[in-house]
Amino acid sequence: MIRTDTLEQFPILVQLVNEQTGELATGETVYYDIRNASDDLPLVPPVSGTLTESTVEQGLYKNVDSISEPGQYIIYAICSGFITNSEELIVNSENIYDITKQYNTLVEDVPRTNVTPTTSQTARNVPLGETDFIINKIKKSSESDWSAATISGTVWAWYRNVTDVLPYKMSSEF
Repeated sequence: MIRTDTLEQFPILVQLVNEQTGELATGETVYYDIRNASDDLPLVPPVSGTLTESTVEQGLYKNVDSISEPGQYIIYAICSGFITNSEELIVNSENIYDITKQYNTLVEDVPRTNVTPTTSQTARNVPLGETDFIINKIKKSSESDWSAATISGTVWAWYRNVTDVLPYKMSSEF
């Protein structure tokens, strides 16, 4: 899957393998066509073209393109005599890095400190002094403290034995 933003360039790369010899197929003409994922119809105007063979590694065909509208798409790579290849493409409406700059995250490791374990700690084999659970919080950068967190959640630690120092599984609600 490829994730990109509107008008951000992304690579399209296809490797053609000759199934009889197992070697990369060179000198082929490879086309690509990007379509809406929901109805498999061509885009208007079409986003398609020819992939050029790499000068670094023959048998690899590439191009760089971009999409102006956010949405979910499928990239098809077509070459006569070869199975059609496809790749999912998601185009974000906003730059994901700009969105995440608006938030701060906090991850707090909470160890088991009680000598007598709770029922939950016993069921999960939580050793004394090791991670019992992790608290995750997200808040807007403009907020001055963590009491106004936008969202928070807890992830519970599970151990195979009470002597383990690392959990084998982290899960949501107990």
